[in-house]
Amino acid sequence: MSRPFLLVLFLVPFTPFSSLIAQGFTFTKVADTSTAVPQGSGLFTAFSNMVSTDSSGDVAFSENNGGADDGIYLWSAGTITRIAGTDTAVPAGMGTFTGFSFFGNGLEGGRVAFRGNSAGAAGVYAHDGVTLMRLADTSTAIPDGMGSFSGFTTAYVDGTSYAFIAPGSMDQQGIYLHDGMSLSRIADKNSTVPDIGGVYGWSSQLGFDAGNIAFWANVAGGTQGGNIVGGYTPGGGLVTLATTATTAPGTAAAFTSFTSPVDLSGTTVVFNGSYAGGSGIYTTDLAEGGITRIASTTTAAPGGGGNFTGFQVVSIANGAVAFVGSTGSGTGVYLFQEGILRKVIATGNLLDGKTVTSLFISENSLAEGSLAFRAHFADSSKGIYVAEVGEPVVPPSSTKAAQLKKEIKKATAKLKLARKAGQVAKAKRFLAKLKKLKLQLRRL
Repeated sequence: MSRPFLLVLFLVPFTPFSSLIAQGFTFTKVADTSTAVPQGSGLFTAFSNMVSTDSSGDVAFSENNGGADDGIYLWSAGTITRIAGTDTAVPAGMGTFTGFSFFGNGLEGGRVAFRGNSAGAAGVYAHDGVTLMRLADTSTAIPDGMGSFSGFTTAYVDGTSYAFIAPGSMDQQGIYLHDGMSLSRIADKNSTVPDIGGVYGWSSQLGFDAGNIAFWANVAGGTQGGNIVGGYTPGGGLVTLATTATTAPGTAAAFTSFTSPVDLSGTTVVFNGSYAGGSGIYTTDLAEGGITRIASTTTAAPGGGGNFTGFQVVSIANGAVAFVGSTGSGTGVYLFQEGILRKVIATGNLLDGKTVTSLFISENSLAEGSLAFRAHFADSSKGIYVAEVGEPVVPPSSTKAAQLKKEIKKATAKLKLARKAGQVAKAKRFLAKLKKLKLQLRRL
């Protein structure tokens, strides 16, 4: 979407990127190592893997160099605001923050969720645009567990609810939900892993949307131990979506491992899976199951470089999938949208008049209309940028498929709103429509 920008930030003209702009991308600098830190003492010097955006185009990021300017920052309408810093008092705690999340954090509707450290303690916190609040810290009793939490990784936001993974003493670990008022357990190591049994062991990251959760886990014991992709819905509970016994689409081989993080939008889950001789990016559905390949090491990377050789972080929003992929000529950020795979930007390209050497996204980097990423440059500078995502140019032969995908996207959004509003009858109608549209698409 078109947004007004203050003079402190600018829309880069990007003459070298005319081909990318023609494909529907324009780029805006959020902050770089020449940007003054608000309420700070100098310039930004380093950025963590926390790069999150939402449907309004806002971007949350963090400074992470171990210095006085470390903190969580929000860019909105061209202005950077500090959410929390090393001189910010810890809510319901003691002293000030000493450090923050490195991994991607939650951002939705101006609400930011993150992990914060303080002297001898840690916790997960949220800022609702006005107030900074504690969700849980190392003095918080574990719901349906023993004792208090012993640490945290990061936190995610969906509406006014928050989710996070956290451990406790005696090898406790679980996924927990804060509904804005109280804390509850979604799953822990006492939960039965659906279909295969065994004991969950989670990574630090998860996907959280429309009340649903998706996650990577390593399962000990059971009938099929090892990596899995799993999920949770409020109505259906826990579900196992893919295991090392699941065949990778387009091959005769089973998956051998999965890579954290996974992400989801509505009930659609995206993940990075490996199999003997290759790997790929895939989607599945919490309710319907089935696995669809988005790209793999047999896929030619758009923009050149030959086939993909590997994949990193994934992000999904309203049917579009963003990921970092490697080729023989470097690494790039790619977007799969309306059935079309496009290069957004790659190493060796010029951005802001500088040569890109590294690119990073998080599981929260993609939202409707926006894709946020971190870039490193040949001159050793670094920056946070957001790409405004336009509609891809659809070949005439793909018109029907593209139209169905647009209708699926709209129906998914309406289903999400109906579920959030508790409109059961309306949600059932949209779910039925969604199934019909997906069936039509598969028959093309």
